[in-house]
Amino acid sequence: MKRTYSVVGSARQLGARQSQYVELKNALNALELEESDTLESDLVIFVNYNRKFLRKVKNRDSKLVLIRLEPRAVLPIQYKKRIENKFDLIITPGGQVDLESKFIGWPYKYDLNPSKPDARFTSLKSVIKEAVGERFFEVEQWNAKKNAVVLVAANKVSPTSKSNYSIRRYLAKNLSPQFLYVYGPLWQASISNLIVHRFRVMVYSIRTGYLPNIKEIYGSLLAKYLTFVGEPEDKHKMIREFKYSLVIENSSDYCSEKIFDAMINGSIPIYVGPKIAERYLPSSLYLWCGGTVQELTTLVETFSEKNSADMLKSMKDYLVSDEFIENWQSDKVYEKIAKEIKDLI
Repeated sequence: MKRTYSVVGSARQLGARQSQYVELKNALNALELEESDTLESDLVIFVNYNRKFLRKVKNRDSKLVLIRLEPRAVLPIQYKKRIENKFDLIITPGGQVDLESKFIGWPYKYDLNPSKPDARFTSLKSVIKEAVGERFFEVEQWNAKKNAVVLVAANKVSPTSKSNYSIRRYLAKNLSPQFLYVYGPLWQASISNLIVHRFRVMVYSIRTGYLPNIKEIYGSLLAKYLTFVGEPEDKHKMIREFKYSLVIENSSDYCSEKIFDAMINGSIPIYVGPKIAERYLPSSLYLWCGGTVQELTTLVETFSEKNSADMLKSMKDYLVSDEFIENWQSDKVYEKIAKEIKDLI
């Protein structure tokens, strides 16, 4: 008799339209586990914490698994110890490695919009091959770019102070519009739209069981951002036009798709996030930044042509390596996640 599993949470709600659900399901089925439509299965897998479904689990023999794809900035409740203690296994892709867990990379896909991931599979090898063929990693082509630094991100707010959203707003507000070009939603939204966004963040946080930080949610409500340019239809085409990509993680405790979007498009990442050498990424692939105006401008002004050529080569060599595909391509990551889950039973 096959062991069964059920998936609940954000991935399951969108079903076949959601790549997270499709790839996780395919990986589990490949290990001869059978999906169930009930919560009475051997394995109940939460793709992000869901208080409602946790209360519905009645089978005390079920093993509970939490896959944390949302960072602390978005869903801080699932990083609370009292919540962690309810699960038999917790997997945080791209997150901090401890003594009791193996490192599993972020499930990277080449999506135009990562907030709405497409279930269709895009071969990273073909995308990278095209990038190499288009000479994205040649320093001569990189030097020919007219624009300096781009930030492609939304002006979001968080219910917790343990996020990097305030760093995004600070840099977008205080850097020169000739130096930084900002693309994404909510940077020039109306006051009413900004209030609605913040209200929804607050309500969602309360519904999950987390008391929100009101200052974090309503801070910088009236700020103006002269660096804002617009909302690109294709973030990849936009990133290719810039020498540097300002990559600011939502939280500094995980490494997500953002740094790979920069590298694949031949834009040197200026990275605000964790020390990602701890995430098995070589330091030769990015410029780490603490998030201050002075530090960021100094990095760009002092980065030599030789340093640029060396980093671009390191980026290309890493992207074409088996190490990148095995550790970060989404289907490979979900295969590792599925094996960790099956080991529970």
